[in-house]
Amino acid sequence: MTGMKPDQGETMTIGTKMQNQLEDLLSSGAALEVSAQGKMANQLVDLAVCAKRGGSHLTIKDIGLLMQNQLIDIARAGSGHVTFKD
Repeated sequence: MTGMKPDQGETMTIGTKMQNQLEDLLSSGAALEVSAQGKMANQLVDLAVCAKRGGSHLTIKDIGLLMQNQLIDIARAGSGHVTFKD
């Protein structure tokens, strides 16, 4: 971190956040869109659980490499708080 505010040239993107930071945001009620690329299915399940816990919503894009059973696990974990976007 440079200490600059985002409007002073520092770029902050969801894609650069650590797993625990994403979980904290979702648990706090933030709605997020994340890419499945580079994430393990269990990490996406954990994010879905946090979205449900926080009453927020998780959109997961780039799901082409996930297996059907993994998508079902993620959907069950989020219980209506997850959208898949290809």
